[in-house]
Amino acid sequence: MIDKIAAVIVFIVAFVMVTALIAFMNLQYNNIFDFDFTPTQHAIEIKTEAQIEELKATLRPEVEKHIFDSLKVVGFDSLAIINTNNKVVQLEDSIAVLQKIISKLTRETSTLEATNAKNTKKNDSQKEYQAWIKTTSKLYESMETQKAAKIILKYSDNIAKDILYSMKKKKAAEILAELNPETANRITRVP
Repeated sequence: MIDKIAAVIVFIVAFVMVTALIAFMNLQYNNIFDFDFTPTQHAIEIKTEAQIEELKATLRPEVEKHIFDSLKVVGFDSLAIINTNNKVVQLEDSIAVLQKIISKLTRETSTLEATNAKNTKKNDSQKEYQAWIKTTSKLYESMETQKAAKIILKYSDNIAKDILYSMKKKKAAEILAELNPETANRITRVP
């Protein structure tokens, strides 16, 4: 029983000590839970107008540099005017810069849409061509070899090649055997 009481007391003392340590460290450092052990900056009590002007003089270059750096990332190289609350009040030429960005994005978007439309048309016609080749090759497979060879000769070399390559190998070989060697070589050569 005494062992249990001693264990509970040790646990409570350890709990209080760890809690106090966490509270103390949280006051001393920015965020100990994110392992950010940089010292915190406490607020400065300012009572006179001279102290306010001194603080403005020390903070303003840092704030301006931060604002200018962030504006350059976005693409603004114009001058920012800052009021006493360190907020951006006015950006010279920002409307012109924004209009340039918008017009550039509009041009790029219209170009992309036109390209997509062309690619869609190209893909659709390619699909139609592949479907036609498939049905035509099946049709020629069912025909007599000599008649199919005569018809295939009337197509361009590329179309004849597509038709022959989509046929079963045996039937395509029979059709090629019906053609003269020169024509067969021309149709089956690598471009």
